[in-house]
Amino acid sequence: MIRKNRSSLFIVTILLAGLVVSCSEREDVTQYAPTETYPDDNTLDGIASKKAMIVIAHDDDMCAMTGTISMLNKKGWDIRVISIRKDEDRNEAHRKACSRLLDSVMFFNFDPAKLRIEPEDGQNLYDAIPKDQFEKVFNRPLVEQEIQKKINQFQPSVIFTLDSEMGGYGHPEHVFISQLVVDLAKADSIQPEYIYQSVYTDHMEKTIMARHSKRMKSWGFPGDGWERAKAAYNTPEGMPEPTVQINITSEAQAKMNYLKSYNKRERKTMGFFIPAFEFYSAEEYFNIFDREFYRVIKL
Repeated sequence: MIRKNRSSLFIVTILLAGLVVSCSEREDVTQYAPTETYPDDNTLDGIASKKAMIVIAHDDDMCAMTGTISMLNKKGWDIRVISIRKDEDRNEAHRKACSRLLDSVMFFNFDPAKLRIEPEDGQNLYDAIPKDQFEKVFNRPLVEQEIQKKINQFQPSVIFTLDSEMGGYGHPEHVFISQLVVDLAKADSIQPEYIYQSVYTDHMEKTIMARHSKRMKSWGFPGDGWERAKAAYNTPEGMPEPTVQINITSEAQAKMNYLKSYNKRERKTMGFFIPAFEFYSAEEYFNIFDREFYRVIKL
Protein backbone atom coordinates (compact mmCIF):
# COMPACT_ATOMS: atom_id res chain seq x y z
CA MET A 1 0.00 0.00 0.00
CA ILE A 2 2.87 2.37 0.83
CA ARG A 3 4.50 1.66 -2.55
CA LYS A 4 1.24 2.37 -4.36
CA ASN A 5 0.77 5.66 -2.53
CA ARG A 6 4.30 6.77 -3.35
CA SER A 7 3.85 5.91 -7.01
CA SER A 8 0.64 7.95 -7.06
CA LEU A 9 2.47 10.83 -5.41
CA PHE A 10 5.15 10.70 -8.11
CA ILE A 11 2.47 10.93 -10.84
CA VAL A 12 0.91 13.94 -9.09
CA THR A 13 4.37 15.52 -8.97
CA ILE A 14 4.77 15.09 -12.73
CA LEU A 15 1.44 16.79 -13.38
CA LEU A 16 2.31 19.65 -11.02
CA ALA A 17 5.64 20.00 -12.82
CA GLY A 18 3.78 20.53 -16.07
CA LEU A 19 1.70 23.27 -14.46
CA VAL A 20 4.77 25.07 -13.10
CA VAL A 21 6.59 24.91 -16.44
CA SER A 22 3.55 26.05 -18.42
CA CYS A 23 3.31 29.17 -16.26
CA SER A 24 6.95 30.17 -16.75
CA GLU A 25 8.91 31.64 -19.61
CA ARG A 26 10.49 29.33 -22.13
CA GLU A 27 13.60 27.79 -20.63
CA ASP A 28 16.99 28.30 -22.29
CA VAL A 29 18.02 24.73 -23.07
CA THR A 30 21.38 25.51 -24.64
CA GLN A 31 22.97 24.99 -21.23
CA TYR A 32 22.07 21.28 -21.44
CA ALA A 33 23.32 20.70 -24.98
CA PRO A 34 26.31 18.41 -25.59
CA THR A 35 29.69 20.12 -25.55
CA GLU A 36 31.68 17.00 -26.40
CA THR A 37 32.39 15.45 -29.80
CA TYR A 38 32.73 11.74 -30.56
CA PRO A 39 33.49 9.78 -33.74
CA ASP A 40 30.64 9.73 -36.25
CA ASP A 41 29.09 6.30 -36.57
CA ASN A 42 30.21 4.51 -39.72
CA THR A 43 28.95 1.04 -38.86
CA LEU A 44 25.19 1.08 -39.46
CA ASP A 45 25.45 2.00 -43.16
CA GLY A 46 27.74 -0.97 -43.78
CA ILE A 47 25.50 -3.65 -42.28
CA ALA A 48 24.09 -5.97 -44.94
CA SER A 49 21.04 -7.30 -43.08
CA LYS A 50 19.13 -4.12 -42.32
CA LYS A 51 17.08 -5.36 -39.38
CA ALA A 52 17.00 -3.59 -36.02
CA MET A 53 15.11 -4.24 -32.81
CA ILE A 54 14.58 -1.85 -29.91
CA VAL A 55 14.36 -3.76 -26.62
CA ILE A 56 13.24 -1.58 -23.71
CA ALA A 57 11.34 -1.83 -20.45
CA HIS A 58 8.89 1.04 -21.05
CA ASP A 59 7.40 2.56 -24.19
CA ASP A 60 8.97 6.01 -23.77
CA ASP A 61 12.46 4.64 -23.08
CA MET A 62 13.31 5.00 -26.76
CA CYS A 63 12.83 8.77 -26.80
CA ALA A 64 16.57 9.57 -26.95
CA MET A 65 17.21 7.31 -29.95
CA THR A 66 14.27 8.14 -32.23
CA GLY A 67 16.23 10.39 -34.57
CA THR A 68 18.48 7.46 -35.42
CA ILE A 69 15.51 5.11 -35.76
CA SER A 70 13.74 7.51 -38.12
CA MET A 71 16.89 7.79 -40.23
CA LEU A 72 17.28 4.02 -40.49
CA ASN A 73 13.61 3.64 -41.36
CA LYS A 74 14.04 6.02 -44.31
CA LYS A 75 17.01 3.95 -45.45
CA GLY A 76 14.86 0.85 -45.70
CA TRP A 77 15.59 -0.88 -42.43
CA ASP A 78 13.03 -3.27 -40.95
CA ILE A 79 12.64 -2.03 -37.36
CA ARG A 80 10.63 -3.39 -34.47
CA VAL A 81 10.26 -2.29 -30.86
CA ILE A 82 9.24 -4.38 -27.88
CA SER A 83 8.46 -3.22 -24.36
CA ILE A 84 6.33 -4.14 -21.34
CA ARG A 85 2.61 -3.51 -21.78
CA LYS A 86 0.91 -0.65 -19.97
CA ASP A 87 -2.80 0.26 -19.95
CA GLU A 88 -4.42 0.20 -23.39
CA ASP A 89 -4.65 3.99 -23.65
CA ARG A 90 -0.92 4.29 -23.18
CA ASN A 91 -0.21 1.32 -25.47
CA GLU A 92 -2.21 3.00 -28.22
CA ALA A 93 -0.27 6.24 -27.71
CA HIS A 94 2.94 4.24 -28.10
CA ARG A 95 1.70 2.70 -31.36
CA LYS A 96 0.72 6.13 -32.66
CA ALA A 97 4.05 7.69 -31.71
CA CYS A 98 5.98 4.91 -33.45
CA SER A 99 3.78 4.65 -36.54
CA ARG A 100 6.03 6.79 -38.76
CA LEU A 101 9.34 5.60 -37.32
CA LEU A 102 9.30 1.83 -37.52
CA ASP A 103 7.51 -1.26 -38.75
CA SER A 104 6.09 -3.04 -35.72
CA VAL A 105 5.23 -2.25 -32.10
CA MET A 106 5.22 -5.33 -29.86
CA PHE A 107 4.77 -6.01 -26.18
CA PHE A 108 6.19 -8.77 -24.01
CA ASN A 109 3.77 -11.63 -23.67
CA PHE A 110 3.55 -11.76 -19.90
CA ASP A 111 1.53 -10.00 -17.24
CA PRO A 112 3.48 -6.85 -16.27
CA ALA A 113 2.78 -7.66 -12.62
CA LYS A 114 4.95 -10.77 -13.02
CA LEU A 115 8.05 -8.77 -13.92
CA ARG A 116 8.92 -8.45 -10.25
CA ILE A 117 8.82 -11.33 -7.84
CA GLU A 118 7.87 -9.43 -4.69
CA PRO A 119 8.38 -5.66 -4.51
CA GLU A 120 9.40 -4.49 -1.06
CA ASP A 121 6.90 -2.49 0.93
CA GLY A 122 7.70 1.18 0.84
CA GLN A 123 9.95 0.92 -2.20
CA ASN A 124 9.22 2.99 -5.29
CA LEU A 125 9.36 1.02 -8.52
CA TYR A 126 11.85 3.50 -9.93
CA ASP A 127 14.29 3.32 -6.99
CA ALA A 128 17.70 1.94 -7.96
CA ILE A 129 18.46 -1.66 -6.94
CA PRO A 130 22.02 -3.07 -6.84
CA LYS A 131 22.56 -5.59 -9.62
CA ASP A 132 23.42 -8.35 -7.17
CA GLN A 133 19.82 -8.14 -5.93
CA PHE A 134 18.20 -8.44 -9.37
CA GLU A 135 17.72 -12.21 -9.05
CA LYS A 136 15.69 -11.66 -5.87
CA VAL A 137 13.60 -8.83 -7.32
CA PHE A 138 12.99 -9.71 -10.97
CA ASN A 139 11.49 -12.82 -12.52
CA ARG A 140 14.53 -13.35 -14.73
CA PRO A 141 13.63 -16.80 -16.19
CA LEU A 142 10.26 -15.51 -17.43
CA VAL A 143 11.66 -12.32 -18.97
CA GLU A 144 14.76 -14.02 -20.38
CA GLN A 145 12.67 -16.64 -22.16
CA GLU A 146 10.40 -13.99 -23.67
CA ILE A 147 13.23 -11.71 -24.83
CA GLN A 148 15.19 -14.59 -26.32
CA LYS A 149 12.11 -15.86 -28.15
CA LYS A 150 11.16 -12.47 -29.62
CA ILE A 151 14.69 -11.60 -30.72
CA ASN A 152 15.38 -14.98 -32.30
CA GLN A 153 12.10 -14.90 -34.20
CA PHE A 154 13.16 -11.64 -35.84
CA GLN A 155 16.96 -12.11 -35.99
CA PRO A 156 18.00 -8.43 -35.88
CA SER A 157 21.52 -7.42 -36.86
CA VAL A 158 21.40 -4.52 -34.41
CA ILE A 159 19.67 -4.21 -31.05
CA PHE A 160 19.04 -0.79 -29.51
CA THR A 161 18.65 -0.55 -25.73
CA LEU A 162 19.35 1.84 -22.90
CA ASP A 163 22.73 1.45 -21.23
CA SER A 164 23.24 -1.54 -18.96
CA GLU A 165 25.13 0.40 -16.27
CA MET A 166 22.68 3.14 -15.24
CA GLY A 167 19.70 2.55 -17.49
CA GLY A 168 19.65 6.26 -18.31
CA TYR A 169 18.73 7.84 -14.98
CA GLY A 170 18.81 4.77 -12.73
CA HIS A 171 15.45 3.01 -13.12
CA PRO A 172 16.17 -0.65 -12.19
CA GLU A 173 13.86 -2.02 -14.88
CA HIS A 174 15.91 -0.17 -17.52
CA VAL A 175 19.12 -1.69 -16.22
CA PHE A 176 17.63 -5.16 -15.85
CA ILE A 177 16.32 -5.35 -19.43
CA SER A 178 19.45 -3.84 -21.00
CA GLN A 179 21.80 -6.07 -18.99
CA LEU A 180 19.73 -9.12 -19.88
CA VAL A 181 20.16 -8.36 -23.60
CA VAL A 182 23.94 -8.11 -23.13
CA ASP A 183 24.04 -11.34 -21.12
CA LEU A 184 22.04 -13.24 -23.75
CA ALA A 185 24.26 -11.95 -26.53
CA LYS A 186 27.47 -12.87 -24.73
CA ALA A 187 26.06 -16.34 -24.05
CA ASP A 188 25.27 -16.64 -27.79
CA SER A 189 21.59 -17.19 -26.98
CA ILE A 190 20.84 -14.31 -29.37
CA GLN A 191 23.03 -13.32 -32.31
CA PRO A 192 22.98 -9.60 -33.09
CA GLU A 193 26.12 -8.16 -34.62
CA TYR A 194 25.94 -5.02 -32.50
CA ILE A 195 24.18 -3.59 -29.47
CA TYR A 196 23.71 0.19 -29.53
CA GLN A 197 23.16 1.51 -26.01
CA SER A 198 21.62 4.99 -25.94
CA VAL A 199 23.56 7.32 -23.63
CA TYR A 200 24.12 11.01 -22.93
CA THR A 201 27.42 12.83 -22.90
CA ASP A 202 28.92 13.71 -19.54
CA HIS A 203 27.92 17.36 -19.84
CA MET A 204 24.35 16.53 -20.83
CA GLU A 205 24.02 14.02 -18.05
CA LYS A 206 25.35 16.28 -15.29
CA THR A 207 23.39 19.38 -16.27
CA ILE A 208 20.09 17.63 -17.00
CA MET A 209 20.20 15.57 -13.82
CA ALA A 210 21.16 18.67 -11.78
CA ARG A 211 18.11 20.40 -13.27
CA HIS A 212 15.93 17.43 -12.34
CA SER A 213 17.32 17.29 -8.80
CA LYS A 214 16.73 21.03 -8.28
CA ARG A 215 13.14 20.72 -9.42
CA MET A 216 12.43 17.72 -7.21
CA LYS A 217 13.78 19.61 -4.18
CA SER A 218 11.65 22.63 -5.02
CA TRP A 219 8.58 20.36 -4.92
CA GLY A 220 9.46 18.98 -1.49
CA PHE A 221 11.22 15.75 -2.52
CA PRO A 222 14.77 14.76 -1.54
CA GLY A 223 16.08 15.18 -5.08
CA ASP A 224 18.96 12.77 -4.46
CA GLY A 225 17.74 9.91 -6.66
CA TRP A 226 20.56 10.35 -9.18
CA GLU A 227 23.28 10.17 -6.53
CA ARG A 228 21.66 7.18 -4.85
CA ALA A 229 21.40 5.42 -8.22
CA LYS A 230 25.09 5.97 -8.96
CA ALA A 231 25.95 4.54 -5.55
CA ALA A 232 23.62 1.55 -5.97
CA TYR A 233 25.09 0.61 -9.35
CA ASN A 234 28.66 1.53 -8.34
CA THR A 235 28.97 3.88 -11.31
CA PRO A 236 30.30 7.16 -9.86
CA GLU A 237 30.46 8.76 -13.31
CA GLY A 238 26.90 7.81 -14.24
CA MET A 239 26.18 6.52 -17.73
CA PRO A 240 29.02 4.95 -19.73
CA GLU A 241 30.81 7.26 -22.13
CA PRO A 242 29.56 7.30 -25.75
CA THR A 243 31.70 5.69 -28.43
CA VAL A 244 29.88 7.22 -31.43
CA GLN A 245 27.54 10.05 -32.31
CA ILE A 246 24.87 10.30 -35.04
CA ASN A 247 23.71 13.63 -36.42
CA ILE A 248 19.90 13.69 -36.45
CA THR A 249 19.06 17.21 -37.65
CA SER A 250 17.48 15.75 -40.80
CA GLU A 251 15.04 13.87 -38.54
CA ALA A 252 14.11 16.87 -36.36
CA GLN A 253 10.43 16.95 -37.29
CA ALA A 254 10.03 13.18 -37.10
CA LYS A 255 11.56 13.11 -33.64
CA MET A 256 9.46 16.01 -32.39
CA ASN A 257 6.32 14.38 -33.82
CA TYR A 258 7.21 11.23 -31.91
CA LEU A 259 7.71 13.04 -28.61
CA LYS A 260 4.51 15.06 -28.92
CA SER A 261 2.40 12.04 -29.92
CA TYR A 262 2.36 10.72 -26.37
CA ASN A 263 -0.23 11.46 -23.74
CA LYS A 264 0.31 14.46 -21.46
CA ARG A 265 1.66 12.50 -18.50
CA GLU A 266 4.30 10.70 -20.59
CA ARG A 267 5.30 13.97 -22.28
CA LYS A 268 5.90 15.54 -18.87
CA THR A 269 8.02 12.58 -17.81
CA MET A 270 10.09 12.76 -21.00
CA GLY A 271 10.41 16.51 -20.42
CA PHE A 272 12.48 15.80 -17.32
CA PHE A 273 15.19 14.27 -19.50
CA ILE A 274 14.58 16.07 -22.80
CA PRO A 275 14.22 19.49 -21.21
CA ALA A 276 11.40 21.80 -22.33
CA PHE A 277 11.06 20.21 -25.77
CA GLU A 278 7.38 21.14 -25.96
CA PHE A 279 8.21 24.85 -25.98
CA TYR A 280 10.38 24.74 -29.11
CA SER A 281 9.89 24.05 -32.78
CA ALA A 282 11.51 20.88 -34.10
CA GLU A 283 14.08 22.82 -36.10
CA GLU A 284 15.06 25.03 -33.13
CA TYR A 285 15.30 22.22 -30.64
CA PHE A 286 17.20 19.71 -32.72
CA ASN A 287 19.65 22.25 -33.99
CA ILE A 288 20.63 22.53 -30.32
CA PHE A 289 20.40 18.81 -29.57
CA ASP A 290 21.64 17.82 -33.01
CA ARG A 291 23.20 14.47 -32.17
CA GLU A 292 22.32 11.18 -30.52
CA PHE A 293 25.00 9.23 -28.69
CA TYR A 294 25.64 5.52 -28.22
CA ARG A 295 27.95 3.08 -26.56
CA VAL A 296 28.40 0.42 -29.21
CA ILE A 297 29.05 -3.19 -28.20
CA LYS A 298 30.40 -5.35 -31.04
CA LEU A 299 29.62 -9.03 -30.72
